[in-house]
Amino acid sequence: MAVNIPTFKLSTGLTIPAVGYGCGTKWYGAAKDETGLDRALVNSMVEAIKLGYRHIDGAEMYGNEAEIGAAIKESGVPRDQLFITTKLFPSVKDPKARFVESLKNLGVDYIDLYLLHCPFFDKQSHGVSVGEVWEAIEALHDNGKGPARTIGVSNFLVPDLEELMKTAKITPAVNQIEIHPYCFDEALYKYCNDNNILLTAYGPLSATVRFAGGPLDAVLEKIGQKYGKTKEQVQIKWGLEMGWVVVTTTQKKERMVLYGDMEGWNLEKEEVEEIKKVGLSKPQRAFWDGKYKFVQGEGWKRVDKE
Repeated sequence: MAVNIPTFKLSTGLTIPAVGYGCGTKWYGAAKDETGLDRALVNSMVEAIKLGYRHIDGAEMYGNEAEIGAAIKESGVPRDQLFITTKLFPSVKDPKARFVESLKNLGVDYIDLYLLHCPFFDKQSHGVSVGEVWEAIEALHDNGKGPARTIGVSNFLVPDLEELMKTAKITPAVNQIEIHPYCFDEALYKYCNDNNILLTAYGPLSATVRFAGGPLDAVLEKIGQKYGKTKEQVQIKWGLEMGWVVVTTTQKKERMVLYGDMEGWNLEKEEVEEIKKVGLSKPQRAFWDGKYKFVQGEGWKRVDKE
C-alpha cells in the first residue's frame, strides 16, 4: 500500500511534501555496521521511499547524512523526485566547507532545503554570529541559482527571526521547530504566516508519544474514533490543517503507511481549535527544553535572552 501525501508550495516556488520522514532523535547515536552505516536507518528510509515518502529530513548534528545518501541510491528513485533537507550545526564557523561535506555524504549535487539548525551561538561561543552564518548560507543559495535550492532556519522564535532580518538579504523560506498541541507558539505562528515563512513541525506526535496521560488523550481518542484514525494520525492531520509541514519517523512499515494516510479526510474547524485549546492548557516541550521556558500570557521564550 502506497502513501498519499499532500504538498505545500514554498516561497521559492518549489513544492515540498507535507509529511517528511525524519532521521533525527530516534536514530541519534545509533550503532554503525562494518561499512560505517546505521543499517536499520538505511533500510527504514528505503522502505519509506518505496512506500511513497519523498521528503527526507536529516542534519549534520544527527551524523547520518551518509545513511541518507545510501538510502537515496538503494531506493532506485530518481534524485529529482526526492526532497532532501539537511541542517548546519555545529560547524557554523565554516558553512561552505560543511555544505560541501554534506553534498559528499548525501551523494548529491544540490540540497533542496538547507537549514541553520539553531540560533544558540554567537561570536563568543563559536567565533561567528548568526547573521554572519546566514550571509554564508545566502551565498550558497545565490537567489535560487546555487546548490542550496531553498534556505531556512530551525528552532528560531520571533525575536530570533526579527534579529536575523535586520541584516538578512533573503527571508528564510522555512522555520523548523518543535510543534505539537502542547508546544504551540501563537506569536511565532502569526509571524511566520505574515512573512511567508513555512513552519515545519518536528516532534509532532509528542502529545501521545512523550506526554501520554495528559488532557489531550481523550480529545484525540474521540476525534480518531470519529474518522477511524489513530491518535497519531489525528496529530499529523492537525498540523497539516494548521498549515505546516510535519516531520516524523518510525521503523515500522505499518506506521509509515498510517502516517502517510492524509488524503481523503479532514478535521472539522472546531476540532482543530479544540486540539489547540486543550493543548495550550498544559504547555510543555520535549526538545531543547533547557533553552526555552513558557511564560504565562507571553508564550515560549529563550532562557538565555531574558
